[in-house]
Amino acid sequence: MHGAFAFVAGICTTIATLLLVLALSGITYYGMTPQTQLALAIAAIILAAITLGLLYYALKARNLKIKTGKEALIGSNGKATTDLNPNGTVRVNGEFWEATSKTGWIRMGETVKVVGMEGMFLIVETFEEKA
Repeated sequence: MHGAFAFVAGICTTIATLLLVLALSGITYYGMTPQTQLALAIAAIILAAITLGLLYYALKARNLKIKTGKEALIGSNGKATTDLNPNGTVRVNGEFWEATSKTGWIRMGETVKVVGMEGMFLIVETFEEKA
């Protein structure tokens, strides 16, 4: 998909350059007037700019962090809403999850970090903030 955007932008830029050079040198292309050639060149430049904008946002979207599923949960921080010894409930990203503590006893209200997931259960450990 990204290659298609780049290809279209390249073709539009090439056509616009060709039409501009021909129009400014006074050469008619297939009997078109220089004004028509300039108008088509401007339209091709606008189309190339739009295509490059779409290409930019498509490439930018590829580098965004995943926001759903298992990949989004692992590495996230949350709070223990019950004591975990070793099982309990935690709140991560605004959702309540059943969790199992990897490090043993975790008291209610402590900050936890999700390190894994087994089925619909999160594997958590205590989170120590770096000073």
